[in-house]
Amino acid sequence: MSAATFTSACTVCGAEESLDALLHRMIDDDTVRRLIAQVITDSIPLGSLVVRYLRLHKPAKQRLRMKIVAQLLAELVPDMQRRVIERAGRSWACDGNGWKAGLQAVFDAQDKGTLGLPLQGNGYLYQVLMNMADKIEAVAEKQTEQTRRAPARQDTVQVRGQTMTIGEGLQVVFAGRAAAQAVPMPESVKAYRRQLGINKEATP
Repeated sequence: MSAATFTSACTVCGAEESLDALLHRMIDDDTVRRLIAQVITDSIPLGSLVVRYLRLHKPAKQRLRMKIVAQLLAELVPDMQRRVIERAGRSWACDGNGWKAGLQAVFDAQDKGTLGLPLQGNGYLYQVLMNMADKIEAVAEKQTEQTRRAPARQDTVQVRGQTMTIGEGLQVVFAGRAAAQAVPMPESVKAYRRQLGINKEATP
């Protein structure tokens, strides 16, 4: 699907307009429009969210300034493509689902009236993404620590109606087989041993 065929619906009246028309209405710079189209070409759902996100930087009754939009996209597009964000000297992994969740969290804050508009830069979005990534890392670390502290698991089996470890079960099985395979001492041999004064019979 090309950028020209993508449509956006008005959240107020429901009317649709092409992405080209929407971008021309918001932005009159060809380079910036190409950056947006690049995001949409890579991921249509994410691209539509980016367009909605850019609207949050638009001052009331004014167009977005080209310099601002270019700065926003120059940071967003490469990070979305490489699936990593960087802040405060460290990096956080952020795949497509992470970006989608982060953008949606920004929109939710807007709907709740807790988001100051217009936004100034990508700082708020990136802070949301970092918080989400930190929570995921914390859960993963907790699971790793719980696994490390858990006692070594010993699988059990049922042998002759008794529960025992696999090692114990194997010992019982092999001992039983050895006993079953043992050949009883013939009576003639026992008699000969008695004649020799060997009264104690060796255990087979």
